[in-house]
Amino acid sequence: MRCLVVGGTGFLGGAITDALVDEGHSVAVLARGSTTRRTSADVEVIIADRYGPLGSLKERKFDWVFDTCAYAPDAVRFLLGAIGDGVARYCAISSISAYGTFFRPRLDETETVPAASDRDYAVAAAVPAENRASADAYGSSYGPLKRACEIEAQRILGDRATALRVGLLVGAGDYTDRLTWWVRRIDSVRGAFPAPAPPERPVQLIDVRDAAKFAVRCAERGLSGVWNVTGRPQEFAGVLAAIIDATGSDAEAIWVSETAILDARITPWTDIPMMAPPRPSFRYFMDVSTQKAEAAGLQCRPLRETLIPLIAWDRSRRNVPLKGGMSAEQEAQLLEYQMRPDPLP
Repeated sequence: MRCLVVGGTGFLGGAITDALVDEGHSVAVLARGSTTRRTSADVEVIIADRYGPLGSLKERKFDWVFDTCAYAPDAVRFLLGAIGDGVARYCAISSISAYGTFFRPRLDETETVPAASDRDYAVAAAVPAENRASADAYGSSYGPLKRACEIEAQRILGDRATALRVGLLVGAGDYTDRLTWWVRRIDSVRGAFPAPAPPERPVQLIDVRDAAKFAVRCAERGLSGVWNVTGRPQEFAGVLAAIIDATGSDAEAIWVSETAILDARITPWTDIPMMAPPRPSFRYFMDVSTQKAEAAGLQCRPLRETLIPLIAWDRSRRNVPLKGGMSAEQEAQLLEYQMRPDPLP
């Protein structure tokens, strides 16, 4: 098939490109040229901004389109208008964040999802052109706007549209540094380190290559509608133990209460990657249902198979600072608190 991957030199886009090439498809990627990821010699690279002139797309015909970087419905509308009506499958990368709140476990695709508000559209309109391709630029409007992108694709293409509500993507090349921060911390600084209690805290993640393979599967099988695409929940303690084992580290997790973390003004998710905010609306953020996708063929590899290339990649770039994670001072503060004779529960 003739395929276009929008954002095809990015993290997930690059993995989708690789998966399509491996299956023998003809692939072109649309990119702004701001990333340095190498593509196969067989892949055509079209340098253009999706918000700018897209005349080059009108000269081509595509069977499948994979859109990894639509953050507002006008982005979907503008792209599909340039491509034309000949697309057999448009696969949009949405987000688990579209659900908005997570008061119940095992949310599935039948759940009612909040629509974007006038405020959300105003946020999107105010994002500077140079930041439109950054999820962080949309703040709390990110989830509702992703839902708006799903609706716009379905409005234009009907059953030819697929929306993948992707969870926490991990692997070598991950620009969010969430799992990567724990890998580097455990691999490079040995000894005790603080971790957010309880040890059985659920963590839900998926190797970017597994998400990419499922995206291609949706196109191959004509799977329409909305799909949750992430891994099954794992205990935080198990994830950290797997990192310790894969790195050969002698690090030891010291489990620190949420009370201590919040009292120290240390922010979950940013300062402590993969720790969901301790609010009722996020209680089951890392516990959504993947039953529908698994029944359709989603397969997630063992965590160790994700960690080994991730560790090798990060060891090759230790001069690159990570975006999030605790500082040495924050870690020391939490360890000191937990080592008290009678720490608070």
